[in-house]
Amino acid sequence: MAKLEFNVDMERDNKLLFRKEINYTIKFENDKTPSREDIRKLLANNYGSDESLIIVDKNRQETGKHEIKGYAKIYDTKEHAMLYEPDYELFRNKLKVKEGNQ
Repeated sequence: MAKLEFNVDMERDNKLLFRKEINYTIKFENDKTPSREDIRKLLANNYGSDESLIIVDKNRQETGKHEIKGYAKIYDTKEHAMLYEPDYELFRNKLKVKEGNQ
C-alpha cells in the first residue's frame, strides 16, 4: 500500500444503529487510487477495529486530484452490519459472497 495521509473530517456515534459514522479525506502520492480494501485496512488500523465490521460506503475523487473524500461505517458487531446494510454494500465490502462465486 502506498503512503496515505488519513484525516477524519467528521465522526459520529450512531447508538440507534450500533455503529460509528466517519467522513474522511485520504491524500495519496502519485500512485494508484487506493482500493476499497486498502481503505478498510487503513480504517481498521486507525480505529483498532476488525475489517469485517467496516463498510466503506462512498468514495469521491475529483479528476486529477490525489485526494479521496469518503464515508464509512464501523459496526459494533457483524450481525448489526448484516441487519442494517443493503446486500449490495455487503457484497462490495466482501461481508457477503454471491452464491456461485466461491
